[in-house]
Amino acid sequence: MMRSVRILLVFSIILFINPLFSQQTQPSVQIKKSTDKVKIEGKTFYIHIVHKGESLYSIAKAYGVSQMEIAMENPDIYLGIQVDQALKIPAKDLPEKGNDVQFIHHIVKKGETLFGISKRYKVSIEDISRINPDVESGLILNQEVLIPKREGVDTTQIVNQNDSTRYIYHQVKPKEGLYSISRLYNIPIQSIEELNKDVIASGLKFGTILKIPKKVETVSVKSTLKVTEQITSKNPKVTQGNNYSTPRVKCDTFNYKASKKIFNISLLLPLLRDVDDLDSAELAQYESGVGINSSSESIKISSKMNNFLDFYQGFLLAVDSVKRDGLSINLSVYNTSKDINESKKLLNEKGIKESDLIIGPVYPELLQPFADFSRVNRINIVSPLSQNDALLKGNPYYFQVNPSIFVQFDEFASKINLCSNQNLIIVYEDDSSSLSVSEKYKGKIKSKLNQCGNPDSVHFKELKYKPGGVSADFQDKLNQSMTDQKENVFIIPSESEAFVSDFLSHLIALTTYYNYKVKVYGFPRWQRFKNVPIDYFYKLNVNPFTPYFVNYNRKDVKRFVDDYRHYYRSEASQYSFQGYDIGLYFLKALKNYGIDFKYCLQNLNVDLLQSNYRFVQSNSVDGFDNQSIYLIRYTQDFDIVQY
Repeated sequence: MMRSVRILLVFSIILFINPLFSQQTQPSVQIKKSTDKVKIEGKTFYIHIVHKGESLYSIAKAYGVSQMEIAMENPDIYLGIQVDQALKIPAKDLPEKGNDVQFIHHIVKKGETLFGISKRYKVSIEDISRINPDVESGLILNQEVLIPKREGVDTTQIVNQNDSTRYIYHQVKPKEGLYSISRLYNIPIQSIEELNKDVIASGLKFGTILKIPKKVETVSVKSTLKVTEQITSKNPKVTQGNNYSTPRVKCDTFNYKASKKIFNISLLLPLLRDVDDLDSAELAQYESGVGINSSSESIKISSKMNNFLDFYQGFLLAVDSVKRDGLSINLSVYNTSKDINESKKLLNEKGIKESDLIIGPVYPELLQPFADFSRVNRINIVSPLSQNDALLKGNPYYFQVNPSIFVQFDEFASKINLCSNQNLIIVYEDDSSSLSVSEKYKGKIKSKLNQCGNPDSVHFKELKYKPGGVSADFQDKLNQSMTDQKENVFIIPSESEAFVSDFLSHLIALTTYYNYKVKVYGFPRWQRFKNVPIDYFYKLNVNPFTPYFVNYNRKDVKRFVDDYRHYYRSEASQYSFQGYDIGLYFLKALKNYGIDFKYCLQNLNVDLLQSNYRFVQSNSVDGFDNQSIYLIRYTQDFDIVQY
């Protein structure tokens, strides 16, 4: 059983009309449909002669095709259709209106939407649109819509958009903006605006057909936006931090107050115990819809879920912050379990389907179906904890906050100076199961060394070590690799607590006896080791890299900690800071740039508490990976500092 816990947070009274579901009203026009078919280049067409008063919409409706299909075959219609103009209309064998065996006849009522009709009859929107191409332009009051009675309508029909030598035609999808369309075709936004002045004069709407040049054209730009660099299909555009060229676009065109937008946010977290574990009293309260902010007597929070409760509470403080900044949102919170089939039922929830931003889920096994959902429905989704960068492939709506360990190591290698006068030693575990990974890390370090002006002058050594071996032999080998003439810098690419603990014990013994000067570079997980004495870190000058660091001397951090204690009577954890940072960053992105915020992240400056997001897109069809890390140091005076 799965029930969403919905929290409505509307912080200002805003009247918002969604053009996606607006009713279309056009005068009824009697179209004289041609009955003669001709074959041109292997395709069958009707030749329709345009009469006075006819529009592209009415012609498309009469022939049972979409406006897009007509536009594809008649590129010049963007100059405006003219009386006596001959149009090629694709001939389609559509079902007769009287065929009651296969179809239900639905008459559109006031306020009905295509989504609502599809839910009512349990038929996909794609199936309805295929049988009724004119619904792509919007529903009309009293319109007759055929609903297939059986499953399996072919929806794989792909429209060929390359019919013209100069242009392709793009039909606007839900939640799609000019930024995303310009990125899709690698075309400056001004080129699209200049070629489609009439059709976008009243705003970009779902179903609108846009004329897209196949090559970048020089156009007269009167917009306030300025693209300072010419882009072609061989020069893909992606965000900062990669080797691709990025158009310098002034991202200040979204006026939040003028838009009167209420953003729909879905937060997916495992906050409650599985229903099967609840007693009868708790079950009754659960089914009555008791919220997660009610007393602990109502629904008990699982002890294993405390981290996610911390995340949720930190997120709420971020919501409170952007509320004071004037943002209005609908926040829906959904409890998730590890049961994939059970959690996938949430994808049918209206709140999730209408989301402008999804945060979560956190369980790794749930990420793939929700990532696929975000890609298909063009909804931005944030993965808060996962390091599985495979999900970034082919999904430009996916944001991974927690960078993979290899990405972190790349960033670490780019930040440290290995070309100075130092004794560099790489130590890795002599274990067949980890050697391949160790070799990969070693390769990155060698690549870095090759960039030094005189790589032969760098003292570079390798040590393989297996815990549990003869300690005296290894200590002697380790001692021979060290020197008292310069700093001994150790890079230890391992997350094994047993290995790191054993090695550091040898190193501290030698350092204490011979008074060696040492520095040790380590991995983020070292900070969570429980069996390594913390004084090793301070005495050995350990320098781990990590995506998370909190400076408790900052005023904003102190304020957050005070607020957290005041509202929740507990101490903020790493998860609390994570929830706050994610909430603050992405909600401010929505406020500043709207749902297409991903194209303007290079301009977004948000003071976060424990993170520093720098999202990078390897190419225009993949997701955004955070590639920001900190280097921190455990000092001799028992402090932890960032550098």
